[in-house]
Amino acid sequence: MIFSKIRSILAVLIMYIAAFIGCFVLYPYIDIPGDPGQAILIKVLLLDVLATVFIFIMSCIFKNASIYDPYWSVAPIAMSISFLYLTNNFNTWSIILVILICVWGIRLTINWASRFNNLRHQDWRYIHFKNKFPKLYPLLNFFGIHLMPTIVVAVAMIPAFSFIGDVNKAGYEPSFMTIIGYLIIVTAILIEMIADLQMTMFKRIPSNTGLVMTQGLWKNSRHPNYFGEILFWFGVFLVHFSVRNANPLLVFCPLVVFVLFQFVSIPMMDKRQLNSKPAFKEYMESTNPLLPIFPPKKEK
Repeated sequence: MIFSKIRSILAVLIMYIAAFIGCFVLYPYIDIPGDPGQAILIKVLLLDVLATVFIFIMSCIFKNASIYDPYWSVAPIAMSISFLYLTNNFNTWSIILVILICVWGIRLTINWASRFNNLRHQDWRYIHFKNKFPKLYPLLNFFGIHLMPTIVVAVAMIPAFSFIGDVNKAGYEPSFMTIIGYLIIVTAILIEMIADLQMTMFKRIPSNTGLVMTQGLWKNSRHPNYFGEILFWFGVFLVHFSVRNANPLLVFCPLVVFVLFQFVSIPMMDKRQLNSKPAFKEYMESTNPLLPIFPPKKEK
């Protein structure tokens, strides 16, 4: 089993390396007129979509949409490093942001790898979609499972691209808001890491099978890992907002991530837990969906 797991992860790794090498090769052949910085951004985003299409083709060949799962955390690493290199804006503060994005992405990818059994294992949500919508599944697979998350995380990355592109202009100096943004990012990474670790340790105890996790960060929040993820992208936006002439409308970018988790991921997870764990209903009524503090008051 362990060798099957290792071989499967290596196979997925090779697919991703092939996708990003393909993007690297294609980059010089894409011609975007206009401002050089904007042209680089558009090219990076276009190649992001092409890489998604390649991973989608691989998932169809192997009949496993879970091959796409690590893309959420891997793509921002590749895009942030590429954008920093292509714009040549090697400023201390832009490098710090890219490093933090890499730390976030590597940790999240390791968490995925720890739960990925092999190429025959597929996320329960994708199996549910395939069984419920068999005729529409090919379209749902491409647009819903693959393309939509790619677009969401690409939109979430726009404030980071903007910061990296603008940080060397007009003699930028870090402000109090910059530091706060970085602290929020670090806090978010720690919240996600602790929440995932607590859940992993809980699941390793056989007697906890069928029980609800109500300890640690999960005491007041049903999804503290999602809270950390959303907080991370708001931190990235705040770093961007510390730059002179920053666009306040880019707050829309982390809000897109919030909408995805609040109205898609959380309802699906809660419904699954309600159907499989009798105690989850009471837990759901006494906890927040996201915020791991200030539990809702119980009705008398």
